[in-house]
Amino acid sequence: MSELQHAAFLKSILPFDRLDQAWLLEAVKALDVVYFPLHSKIPLDAEENAFLYFVIKGQVAECDLADATRQYALYGPHAQFGASVLLDKKVQFSYQALEEAILYRLPMAVFQRLLRYVPEFESFYYQDITQKLTQFHQQLQVESSSEAMMDAVRIAPLHALLQVTATDSIKYCVEQMQALKTDACLVLDGEREGVVTSSDLLRGLAIHGFDLSSPVAALASFPVISIHQDDYLFNALLKMTRYGVDRLMVRDQQGFVGVLHQKELMSLFANQSGLVMLTLERATQLDDLKRVTTQIDQLVFNLANKGVKTHYIAKLVNELQRKLQQKMWQILDPNEQFSAATFIVMGSEGRSEQVVRTDQDNALIMDDNAADLDWKAHSELVSNQLIALGFPPCPGNIMLSNQAWRLTQKTFDKQVRQWFEQPSLDSYMNIAILFDAQVVQGDETRLTKLKQRLLNEVAENGAFLPQFARSVLQFETPIGLFGRLITQHDAGHSIDLKKGGIFPIVHGVRCLAMEKGIQKTNTHWRIRELIDLHVFDEAFGIELGETLNFLNTLRLQAMLEKQQRGLTVDNQIATDQLSHFQQDLLKDAFAVVNQFKKFIQYHFKLDRLM
Repeated sequence: MSELQHAAFLKSILPFDRLDQAWLLEAVKALDVVYFPLHSKIPLDAEENAFLYFVIKGQVAECDLADATRQYALYGPHAQFGASVLLDKKVQFSYQALEEAILYRLPMAVFQRLLRYVPEFESFYYQDITQKLTQFHQQLQVESSSEAMMDAVRIAPLHALLQVTATDSIKYCVEQMQALKTDACLVLDGEREGVVTSSDLLRGLAIHGFDLSSPVAALASFPVISIHQDDYLFNALLKMTRYGVDRLMVRDQQGFVGVLHQKELMSLFANQSGLVMLTLERATQLDDLKRVTTQIDQLVFNLANKGVKTHYIAKLVNELQRKLQQKMWQILDPNEQFSAATFIVMGSEGRSEQVVRTDQDNALIMDDNAADLDWKAHSELVSNQLIALGFPPCPGNIMLSNQAWRLTQKTFDKQVRQWFEQPSLDSYMNIAILFDAQVVQGDETRLTKLKQRLLNEVAENGAFLPQFARSVLQFETPIGLFGRLITQHDAGHSIDLKKGGIFPIVHGVRCLAMEKGIQKTNTHWRIRELIDLHVFDEAFGIELGETLNFLNTLRLQAMLEKQQRGLTVDNQIATDQLSHFQQDLLKDAFAVVNQFKKFIQYHFKLDRLM
């Protein structure tokens, strides 16, 4: 191979892509190509065999020094290995060729020179997990050419800001809109701020009997839905979807600066969210909703491939699916016979963290004075229709079609008290999923009262939270001595990400949120409030949130791949299919999970319960 080919190979590997031409050439000139036959041992230590290796062809296993059958990591083409051994003399492993392997090796002396004289190169090996995860997502966005999705709102073309007072006439408002060539304006009404659009004015004049001299405030919508100019464009799309609007007022530190239209936003990056919303708005029958689920699935696939963070995708998708279920309920109950009830979703869907549709977790809170209707038949109809739309039935039957999850307000209130009075694994699970609930359809105050009952019981029962928090330690973190991955003995050396890392973070944060009476359901929102309440410092809170997002990203990628191949979707990822960089990030992520487990163990004094 020529020096040019050697250089192209190194440039494709982090962090060698950060080297300028001179340093890259020095590294290239120091490279040797070495060959190892099947099952041969690859010499590597910090003294006589001090090399950084790169795999050109084949596969290499990193194993326990004393037991070569215990594999900690696998390295395929374009992966590097050996840095941990060279940088920490306490780390000792053996390396074995699982296939015939052709490798580059870089002497320790050259590696040390690069670390000493190239700060960007050195930072890769010593930066914390938050910096690495940020780089990971930036790399995904660059590779997909979708970085515009994560650009700030300030780059978008804005319509001019027009402000009028509540007493200004419709005529004056129309004249000002015409002069500034805009179709929306800000209405100032004392302490209140609202928005009126050209469509509002037209409906007021043509349908509702207003005249040109009428005050514009009568047609305005309060309050203003706005976004900061430094926020992400993706979050602007999320807000438009959540509130069902096609304009946002944009603000800076001093006040409002302009109007962002969905049309301009959609022109900045290709996205199907607008198509999904249009289909939902026009849906009149259940078959229309089946098309929506297909569009949502494609939206998830596209956004994931564009490198968008999973928790952003989850929030957008859950907003769409909530509107989908709301529309479904309205189609099934056109005459609003069953309006005296609140339809709620729980668990991951309630936390806005479900991306790929898994099993249903839903319930019905009925008014105590609800009419004597056939709630059973209607609930079964709703559950069956959700199944038809691709929401699988819950294996534990936690669905509104089950009488136990279809109760009046008073009965549900009594049920919550019984869960605390008669603690069990089932009652703990029920408390957890109810605490994560959000409303899809109906009066939100019913759920608010039920959650307040739950929080009151937590406050009155001092022994509850320590027992409840014990589940954080239920599963072993799949990381061993010296931070090595512990995988299953299957073909892909897989790991259950939910048990290994996602559940401990989600449940631990849930326990802390209960303790502090935090009403938000999304784990990232809860972490933000826990930081604000000084439960843990900002650096660790950000690290925890980024770790959760990374684990969910890996899980989503694996789920989507299994969907494409027609395989069973689960929480397993094959570590063999991860890049070396991803494997290193996964090890760092599990280290954060263990740190958080220790925090929960100390915070709730779980040692006393062992």
